[in-house]
This record gives sequence, C-alpha cells and structure tokens, in this order.
Amino acid sequence: MNHSLDYIDSIIFDMDGTLWNATESYAKIWNATCKSFGVEAAFSGDDLVHYMGMSLEQIMMNLLGDELPVSNDVFLTRLGEYENMMMPSLGGVLYPGVKECLEKLHGKFRLFMLSNCSPRGLRNFVNFTRTAHLFEGLLTQGERPVEKCDNLLYMVSEYSLKHPTYVGDTQADCDQCHAASLPFTYATWGFGNCINPEWKFSTIEDMTTCFLNTKSLR
Repeated sequence: MNHSLDYIDSIIFDMDGTLWNATESYAKIWNATCKSFGVEAAFSGDDLVHYMGMSLEQIMMNLLGDELPVSNDVFLTRLGEYENMMMPSLGGVLYPGVKECLEKLHGKFRLFMLSNCSPRGLRNFVNFTRTAHLFEGLLTQGERPVEKCDNLLYMVSEYSLKHPTYVGDTQADCDQCHAASLPFTYATWGFGNCINPEWKFSTIEDMTTCFLNTKSLR
C-alpha cells in the first residue's frame, strides 16, 4: 500500500483522546456501576486516562482486579447499561477545533470512527456532539469483540476503502493500525505516545490543513 498523504481518500478516527476527553464522565459511570454491586470506588478521570484505548475488560482488570463479587460478563453488562443511561447527558469535552475540522474534512474525504468502546459509545459521541451526519460508518469493539486491527480490516472491506488512514493517540493504536497494514496518523494532543507513526500533528487544525492540501484520489 502506498503510504503517501496524496493517496489518502478516507480517514478513520479513534474517539477518546483523539476527538474528545470524556474521562471524567467515564469515571462517574464506573463509580456508579461499582456502587451498584456494593463495591466502593472513587475513580477519577486521571485514573482512567492511563487505560484509554484498552478493551473494557482490560480496563476492568486494571482498575478492579479480583475485587468484584460478580463475573466479568455481569459487571461489563451492568457497566454498559449505566453508560447508556448516563453518557447521553454527561458527554465529553471536544478538543478545540474538532467540529469545525471534521466539517472541512468531510468535504474532501470519507470519514469513519472506530474505537475499543462499548456498543453505543460512538453513537453517544455523535449524538452528543451533533456530528452524525459527518461519518459514513461507526464500529466499536463492543459491537464486534475482536482486536482493533481486525475491526480495521473489517471496516476497510465493508466500505470498500482504498487508501484509508487511522487517526489515534497511542502506541497501541499505531501497532494495531500497522497490523492491519494501514498508515497511522498520530494525534499528539491526545492521551498517549507513539514512536513510529507515518504522520503526526500537534493540533487537529494542523492535520486538517495538511490533509486538505493533498491531491487526494477521491
């Protein structure tokens, strides 16, 4: 695959740490879920930042270990129920310029979102931010519980993407992207670090300007 920006015709976005910060809201949801099982928890957004990009089960094991009085599946089901109840009103904080830049990119590229979040995580995002009209497709690990690289390949096939890039903010995002043989765009403004992206940008405005100045094959 040609890894030149001039060939990019579609952009797949990660959510957390790339488009918004919703860790404080997630912390409230985790705390409420724990309390429903009689487990006292006082997680903060800072506690969750370190685990963004992991699967919900991995986050659960890191935060709670063997403290739960119920099975992992029961806890994660309840977590999803609480998220569905709470997230539509809690929402998150968009990074500066995100909505405006998405509007601009939508005029030239096919836009998608893919995340290791709960089944309704991306729908909660587009509903809260009123950006549903900008994205052609959404896919979560909650809906299709496989590795991110497999979901990337699935999205590429499902939408007949020719030259996509994935935009994320962690080394794990980059590794999964490369495992799918796709070029990675590193959002340095996010939660993590990355040592081997194809491209990196310090603001979404810089990224948008660069992408809009490419030839593009779309």
